[in-house]
Amino acid sequence: MRKSILTRTVVVAAMLAAMGSFAVVESQDEWGPAKSAYDDYIKRPSLQMRTRGRIKLAETRHPGAWDILSKSYAKPEDPKDQVSYLLTTICAQYFADEDYVDKWATWRNGFKKPQDAWLWYRSLLIHQDYRGEDDLIAVASDSKNDVFLRTAAIEALNTNGSEKLIPWWITELDKAEKEWKGIERILMLEAAANTFLKEGHQLGTDDFRNFGLKLIPLIDHKLTDERTKLIMGRCFKEVFSSPRLYVNKEPWLQMLLNPSAPVQPDPKYAPPTPPTRFVGVEAHGKRIVYVIDLSDSMLNPVSAREKEEIKKPPAPKGPVTGEPGKHDPDAGKVKEDEKEAEKDPDLADELPWDKIRTRFDVAREYLKLSLRSLQPDQHYCVIMFGTTAEPARSTRGLTPVTPAAINATIKELDGIRAGPGTATRKLGTLRGDTNLHGGIHRAFKVKKGGMVKEYEYVDASTFTEGADTVFILSDGDPTDDDWAINDKRDPWDQTGDPETRIKAPDQDVLRFPGPYGYMYQSTYLPDDVRRLNLFRRCEIHCIGIGEASQSLLSAIARWGNGQVKFVGAGGG
Repeated sequence: MRKSILTRTVVVAAMLAAMGSFAVVESQDEWGPAKSAYDDYIKRPSLQMRTRGRIKLAETRHPGAWDILSKSYAKPEDPKDQVSYLLTTICAQYFADEDYVDKWATWRNGFKKPQDAWLWYRSLLIHQDYRGEDDLIAVASDSKNDVFLRTAAIEALNTNGSEKLIPWWITELDKAEKEWKGIERILMLEAAANTFLKEGHQLGTDDFRNFGLKLIPLIDHKLTDERTKLIMGRCFKEVFSSPRLYVNKEPWLQMLLNPSAPVQPDPKYAPPTPPTRFVGVEAHGKRIVYVIDLSDSMLNPVSAREKEEIKKPPAPKGPVTGEPGKHDPDAGKVKEDEKEAEKDPDLADELPWDKIRTRFDVAREYLKLSLRSLQPDQHYCVIMFGTTAEPARSTRGLTPVTPAAINATIKELDGIRAGPGTATRKLGTLRGDTNLHGGIHRAFKVKKGGMVKEYEYVDASTFTEGADTVFILSDGDPTDDDWAINDKRDPWDQTGDPETRIKAPDQDVLRFPGPYGYMYQSTYLPDDVRRLNLFRRCEIHCIGIGEASQSLLSAIARWGNGQVKFVGAGGG
């Protein structure tokens, strides 16, 4: 156990608010002191302190701050990719007014590689606010632009809403047959499906119908990737409020052209694979990643009441349009097997509840149950996070489902034992602190055969070999990330245990995680999930136990268009 560790507590937050250390500076007279503070912070070894300096500088909203931060993008320090993303996000937070629209354009036009797509997306959101849609349509239409930058423009239009995007797609989809191949076909078809989802409120209009008549037949085209079929099916399922997911065109065309008629059952219109369930949350996916919290707090006991809560299914997501079950030929009829699924969606009565005493026991037993339900045509990976985040030894990459592979992972899970307690962690130890961001980050890096090294959100191999579904289970606020390092303490930093929040006498030097594990995690962690999933479109489902932050996990699930389930009191 480390001697110098950092805690995020209500006391720290209250001190910061009282001191006004990071309050928005309205007066440009503060530029000088903020610049001096930045000059000190930017030399510090930890990403945490360098981020503090950048935020303090940005809060002045001074043109000189913009110049420094935007120019830093060209030569970011390590970790280069994360620093680039943070610079983009911080500037988007503090320099989003009309005076900076042209400056954003100059900035993004100097960087046109796929990894710059986050810069393009965030800057084009601002551009549309003040200059309208035409320039974004022009970016999306220009075949000279990298396809990730074109898609960034489309996603900005999807985010803000657009009156011109559906007519544009009706013409643009003519290119799908002969021009779109490989990653371009994947990105463009999935972006079109996302437009279909975002504009689902137009269902019934002529433009939307014509858009659907162009888009829907492409779901089972011979050139369409299997993952893309799944992504398109998910979007169509929400638009039409269908209880079933199809990867065939016929059911969706029926719903589009005759929305009042039920879809007739047909065995050939089956879901791509049976649903995968984890702690009552259900998802259709071919490549499943489980991100499991093994921080020491997972050794906290679960009560009888919490055990009953765990067995309940999550609240359903609301439909985009129409009525739930509208296109189900058996709507209104409740089958016996559906009654059982509603009562006990994971067959949880099969679990050894008399032996389940801790949160970790819950996670392990439900994970084993889910693994045993996987199908031979699926791949899976288990990522476990504590202070660090690593895949299970038996799933170094996305692993084909076989009896031998599943048995190896279950044996590995059964071999995990709690270590002895400490003065602050009396219940025992597992793998330390809560590096939630590291677990999620690896879920987006993992693919068949291993992990990509950098720029995972635009790595073409992850679209055909990476995750399409992510389950996250965690029990507390993030307290760590991949960039923790010792650094000098600011006066308001409280020394203590980050998991138990037990204070300790102040020390001059502490171990600081980056912005995803302390102080800023409620802002920058879900924002980075938004970046990671901007093009990948994984479904991300979150299960929170105990003190897990409801607001944080709900934000993560929102950017993953997934479900969220909480057991116990929950955080804020």
